[in-house]
Amino acid sequence: MAFTHSNRSFFIIADDLGLNKAVNDGIFFAFEQRLIDGASLMPNGKAFEDALIRIKNTSNIGIHFVLVEEQPLVLKSFPANHKIFFIKYILGLIRLGDIRKELEAQTNKLTRAGIKPAFINSHQHLHLLPGIMDIIIELARKFDIPCIRIVNEPIFLNEGRLFRQVQLLFLNFLSGLAKKKIKKFGLTCNDFFVGFINAGNLEIKDLKSAEKLGKRYPEKIVELGCHPGFESRDLIEKYSRWQYNWEKEIDVLKIRNDEDK
Repeated sequence: MAFTHSNRSFFIIADDLGLNKAVNDGIFFAFEQRLIDGASLMPNGKAFEDALIRIKNTSNIGIHFVLVEEQPLVLKSFPANHKIFFIKYILGLIRLGDIRKELEAQTNKLTRAGIKPAFINSHQHLHLLPGIMDIIIELARKFDIPCIRIVNEPIFLNEGRLFRQVQLLFLNFLSGLAKKKIKKFGLTCNDFFVGFINAGNLEIKDLKSAEKLGKRYPEKIVELGCHPGFESRDLIEKYSRWQYNWEKEIDVLKIRNDEDK
């Protein structure tokens, strides 16, 4: 990842650019205030065109592949819920060929708009699933995208949220497998990731955890994932089920930024 303006020992990436205009507003505010180091853009987000207009002077834009919860670009067969998607995928009810078509269409949409993605990640981390990761690597090589996100977040069982911790264990396992494949094909990935457990509700302790990892492993790539945004009635009505607190995340990033000064 080629991040250019961070003075931190870790990198902060905002996901969901293009989801909604209010989210776009918050992410571009975070760029202007130097609170983040990059953002991942949803090719099929409702506010994609709004993001595209405003993105010209912004660096470090990645692609946020979306297979659930937003309308696919070329296929209609994917379930809206990521849990149902996972079950159907495990049962072999979703074809890899269909996933390849959708993800390639999403990549083409960005590149035809003049954006060369700097990295790849995905909504609900579905790109880490076996089989899908092979497609991701194939697309990364085809479109010369150098870096793919993995999830390798420390687990603290004393913090509660047991089901979320179990999910994280699974993602950490998948990421270990993915990292070997990514490196094998000459691509790069982050070594550590912070932001899964409290996704949508970032806390100061998450930033401090990422910072500690960066200082402990200065030769490694440490990424903090976040979801900053300003809130609107439209955003809350459409995505209240996510239970995200977008503006709180901006406040947390601002507090940490003030501490760095």
